[in-house]
Amino acid sequence: MMLLLFLALACLVSSKSVNSQPDTGEIKPVADGQPSDFLLPETDPGQNSLGWQVQEGQDHLQHQSDIVNNHQRKRPANYMQPSLNHMNQLQNSTTIDQLLQRPQFTLHNVDYKSYSIIPAKMLEMLSSISLSSNGNITTKCEQDFQLLVEAALRNELWAFKILDAWGKPLPSGLLKGNTLWLGNYDECLDPLFQPEKKTFLPQPLDGQYCSLRLRGILPPQIPGALTLGICVPSSCNRQSIVSLVQSLFNKSNIDEERVYCSNDDASKQKDLSRGAIFTCVVLSLLGLLVLVGTIIDLVRDSYLESVSHIASHMSEHNKILAIEMSEIKSATLLGHPQSPTNPILDTIEQFSAVRTLRRIFTMKMGNNHDSFDFLNGLRVLSLFWVIFGRTFGYYVNNASNFIDVLASSQNIAFQLIVSSLFSVDTFFVVSGFLTAILFVRQITKEKLTFRSFILYYIHRYIRLTPTFILVILVSINLTPYFGGGPLYPSKQGFESDGCSHRGWWTSILYIANLFKIGDMCLSGSWYLQNDMQFHWIAPLALIPFVIGRQLIAFIVATLFVLIGIGSVIGILLYYPNINLNTIAGLFQRDGVTYYTEIYIKPWGRISAYAIGLLIGFIVINTGRSYRSNIYTKIFGSLLAVILGLTCILVIYPDYVLVPGLSRSALIVYHTLSRPCWALLIGWLIFLCSTKQGGIVNTILSWPIWAPLARLNYSAYLINSTIILITMLNQTMPIYVQPHMIVNIYISNLFFSYIAAIVVVIFFETPFFVLEKKLF
Repeated sequence: MMLLLFLALACLVSSKSVNSQPDTGEIKPVADGQPSDFLLPETDPGQNSLGWQVQEGQDHLQHQSDIVNNHQRKRPANYMQPSLNHMNQLQNSTTIDQLLQRPQFTLHNVDYKSYSIIPAKMLEMLSSISLSSNGNITTKCEQDFQLLVEAALRNELWAFKILDAWGKPLPSGLLKGNTLWLGNYDECLDPLFQPEKKTFLPQPLDGQYCSLRLRGILPPQIPGALTLGICVPSSCNRQSIVSLVQSLFNKSNIDEERVYCSNDDASKQKDLSRGAIFTCVVLSLLGLLVLVGTIIDLVRDSYLESVSHIASHMSEHNKILAIEMSEIKSATLLGHPQSPTNPILDTIEQFSAVRTLRRIFTMKMGNNHDSFDFLNGLRVLSLFWVIFGRTFGYYVNNASNFIDVLASSQNIAFQLIVSSLFSVDTFFVVSGFLTAILFVRQITKEKLTFRSFILYYIHRYIRLTPTFILVILVSINLTPYFGGGPLYPSKQGFESDGCSHRGWWTSILYIANLFKIGDMCLSGSWYLQNDMQFHWIAPLALIPFVIGRQLIAFIVATLFVLIGIGSVIGILLYYPNINLNTIAGLFQRDGVTYYTEIYIKPWGRISAYAIGLLIGFIVINTGRSYRSNIYTKIFGSLLAVILGLTCILVIYPDYVLVPGLSRSALIVYHTLSRPCWALLIGWLIFLCSTKQGGIVNTILSWPIWAPLARLNYSAYLINSTIILITMLNQTMPIYVQPHMIVNIYISNLFFSYIAAIVVVIFFETPFFVLEKKLF
């Protein structure tokens, strides 16, 4: 599957280079070396820009006008004019109309005239902002703006540095979806280095960078919100900044809560919050436990190694002494001869990082007939696919050219990327299969009792929850300190306020996907919610199977499949406005969506899990020595391949046809695609379980998959955090290209498993050991 993904990306790259056509437009670029201008929308000359009153006709305004005129006379003749003249030529010609007639631009009919850009307007506007109604400067912010204006009019470099750091309205790439007008974060905050003087440029006032998330600014044809970065004097508060932006865009509904500044207390990160301190204490205690366990393990290993070395040099004729040395070898270093083991030290030793690493990276494969080694490869490759889909989805949502992504969907190879959503259904099938196998195996060893029934739930909860809770704690309390920049959420980290204040308890009870989605912790935890919910109801089919009512078990599991199919149909018919296009769904945020009503809900996912249960029942009944005849294997494999290709490719016409597939066809696809994919995976599991998988079984059973499979759960939990840390620390808009996505994906994959090793050592292993000791 991963080979297919790389081939798909190669096809996208080659098709993009083949299909690209040279630009035949008549727009002439500004000549090299000419200054780049600060562009802002036109404002009403009589309107104040920060809520401060403008003294029209007063002496000060006349004085300001004189200053402007004097400095304009002192400037070079071409000061800030090339771009201005060029823009005016564009607005007064038919060039824009010609551009909008091209096919690649017709998706967004942007009214450029409503975004009139006059470079000199910034100085003109700021020159009118400094005075209160009585003509006196009243606040530090006003004083700094006055200083900034006068310095800019004197062509002082530090002032242009502040203005240059602004996000420029109407930047290049707007028609490709560039709604990230970030400006330059580092230029705003850092002093400007002068190479010729080998020193930093001094400036009389400090700047602060603010980013604003604005809705209703862009034309309705362009989805999403606008992110604008501005650089203002550090003395300005939120109210002044909001007033400025309101004036720029003639909008009065801009909320101060959507303004994030580098001078905010959260952004400065002076002190750790109480939640961060609590998390650090918990992590420190776990780290101490692992450290002590590692020391005990190393000391014991060193002692036993020295004993073994001495014993190996003993004379074969001195058998009595050899027996004594073997007894010493088996004794505990700190114990007494009468007590060869110490339960407390033995328990702490299990937390050893060295011992955990040995468990993770051992690749010795036993010959146990009851093992399902092929599942290691299936699970690892599925997680590779999940990580690829997440990398693509996260970066597309923050790309400056998401229209190019829409254009890439015209290539059929793109379907392998979009279809990464099926990888989670593979996990559900595997989970259902293992639940059936392990439950029946456990009940075979001991009778079905109330204790075994309770332990069925306790084991699963302890297996998943401690690591889940600790990753949530890190995501809520520590991620605000993992970076900074115009996109980085330094105030609240990667989790919403709903998660921090309300949703954490629904998450650890595994019911968060049934409540408000914005309150759910960890974006990928919806899978855990569903998997635990399926684990709760699985005994409805498992118990009849183990007590000899296998027909009832098959009927119950089949009803689960039918309930899932019927629920999807009913929801899609009840909500006719749900967007069923996969790519378009990435940008749909409000109202009822496919994601909120079906994708993360148990009724939309139970079919795959139930099919896993059915496959488990079939394997148990047939036995692992079962052999199908050649015709059955060929027919089943051919049907499975057809189902897989259908799930991946049948939706392709919706991306290339106008207006796309009918809604009826899309409803059929979204209703049956996941059960069909589950049947494909189920057939693969059946063949490999009965040793009929051939080369596929061999590849999936390679020993290399075993260590990665042991890291899979932790890698799944931590992967989103790894991606967000990398992506949100960017200070410039991300321009998505196939080669870049591949590089980022490989990096995310590598660091996800590296981070998973740390999570397994410090989070997962301690509680796994305690569970084994307690139960």
